[in-house]
Amino acid sequence: MKSTLKRIKITSLIYNVLCIIFGVVLMINPAIAISTLLYILSAGLIICGIVEIVNYFIYGYESLGFWVGCIDLIMGIILISSVQILSNIGVFAFVFGIMFIFNSLNKLQKSFNYRRFGAKTWWIDTIFAIILLILGIVIVANPFVNARWFVIFLGISIIVNALMEIISTLVVANRLKKMHHKASDLLKRKEADIEIDIDDYTIEK
Repeated sequence: MKSTLKRIKITSLIYNVLCIIFGVVLMINPAIAISTLLYILSAGLIICGIVEIVNYFIYGYESLGFWVGCIDLIMGIILISSVQILSNIGVFAFVFGIMFIFNSLNKLQKSFNYRRFGAKTWWIDTIFAIILLILGIVIVANPFVNARWFVIFLGISIIVNALMEIISTLVVANRLKKMHHKASDLLKRKEADIEIDIDDYTIEK
């Protein structure tokens, strides 16, 4: 479990660092940044789709693997053929804004769950959710008259979101680490109590 959590933590950190780099490149050269991202996503979907279809016919361990692979493959082909349309900063920003809004609502729900479970740092997720919601609404509404300022705001929003995700990942990792230590200590105490009971029983006998 410890190695799994560490792997998830590292993956999340790498992903968000890449998002920060993307946000910086977006502010410098929006056309290159958006096109590159779309081509990478398209290639990823096509590769995943082919791998899932091949795995289905070779191993057949997942009943829906073939259809999931087909969907990924079709989505990848559609995405790569629509790069010029999606490269439009207005369309691209709108998609990101919607993603921010949905992500903020998800974060808000998680923060309430953390509060219900007694986590002391639940308010951090709440603040991040509100910030993300505001950024998403502003991106979708696009009140900027100058397109250049809008691109800069979008880049900053992506960077801010990535930084918040990094902080959230570290906070959650710390929570899980503490829970793991508490569970280990509790298990050790129970094992110690069992040993004492066995010794007492032997002495009495």
